[in-house]
Amino acid sequence: MSKFNGDTSSEVMMIPSSQLDGRSDDEIIATLLKYQAITSEKNVWTFWDTGFSEMRPYVRRNIIGWVRRLGPDWTVRVLDHVAGSPLNVSTFVNSTFFPEAFNNGTMSGIYAGVHSADLVRLPLLYLYGGVWMDTGIMLFRSIHDICWRALEDPRTPYEIAGFATGTEPSNDIIMNCFIAAKSGNGFIRRWHDVFLAMWENRTDCKGLHDHPLVRPVKPVQIPKIMQTTFAIDNQLFNDYVAHFLAFKRVWMLEDPADGFNGPRYWENHAFMLPVQEAFLAQQICKFDGQRQFDLLSLQREGLAPADRDQEAETLVQELLTHASTMKLSRGLKNNKLVHLAKLWDLPENSEADVKPGSFGEYLRWGSVHLKQTRTLKPLQIHWTGEVLRAGVTEIVK
Repeated sequence: MSKFNGDTSSEVMMIPSSQLDGRSDDEIIATLLKYQAITSEKNVWTFWDTGFSEMRPYVRRNIIGWVRRLGPDWTVRVLDHVAGSPLNVSTFVNSTFFPEAFNNGTMSGIYAGVHSADLVRLPLLYLYGGVWMDTGIMLFRSIHDICWRALEDPRTPYEIAGFATGTEPSNDIIMNCFIAAKSGNGFIRRWHDVFLAMWENRTDCKGLHDHPLVRPVKPVQIPKIMQTTFAIDNQLFNDYVAHFLAFKRVWMLEDPADGFNGPRYWENHAFMLPVQEAFLAQQICKFDGQRQFDLLSLQREGLAPADRDQEAETLVQELLTHASTMKLSRGLKNNKLVHLAKLWDLPENSEADVKPGSFGEYLRWGSVHLKQTRTLKPLQIHWTGEVLRAGVTEIVK
């Protein structure tokens, strides 16, 4: 029986079952745990350092949802850093792409897993092409519709795609939770080269924001009111998002050695979509993860439309019609900002995202079975910031 009984039929349509992966969850998991040969650039890459089986239940459901929705056209791989695993990163990427601390397992600190994923994502895209998605993403559109059609079409100039804040042209960032590119992309390689150099001779992220390579870069600035309200240390946050700082160096770079021009490249070849394609839930709920949790836990099934909680109904219908993904982020560990992901991480909430009859269960169902009819249009990108004339990893004093 179809769960689709909302009032947004003009904005979404049912996906024919023939286009979905109809295998059971267990069958999909069995495939995810095996090595899958690379046969095309239609790869979805993600990473969990301790392996798929160690993921939280809702995170595993995210991945299963990708496989089911994308069908046979795309190959989803969850790589790890487990000795002897057929999905160990070393099976796919040579150790020269990583710093010593990653290769010998000495990365430390509470964000070691986060930065391990930062080190892994770009080499995979550079070598094999495809899309990187963080494990904490719920997918609401096909990757083809989000960006891959634009990257594949030889009539377009686009070579890299993702989501950007679009709020400050001279200090913008790509949200590295979702990055798409064909193999051999020069911007992707330069970005990784900078980040790799930043990790040379270190084991943790403390002080990364002050690395000489990114001193010319304008830091990511958390609004003062958020710093105060949620006790966010802006310097620690920039250590946490040092991968963004490496990106910004390449964006502002003009390399006299090979003629690479980051500002022109980004203006001409980046297919960037607005940040609400990933963070609409946070915007609707004003970054209140507890509110998101409460709304998605409410009962929907069995109630007439007029009897449903209207705030919860608006949240799920907006996500299913006006977002490409839902990024479930955890952010910094030591602050007062409550994230939905942190709540779903708790053992007592292990099934909260699929509570029978709830808005959360409906959102999960819709993420697989409903197709949006809207057309996505990329942001217009115009560089207005300073230009850095230097080699990719040249330190400028």
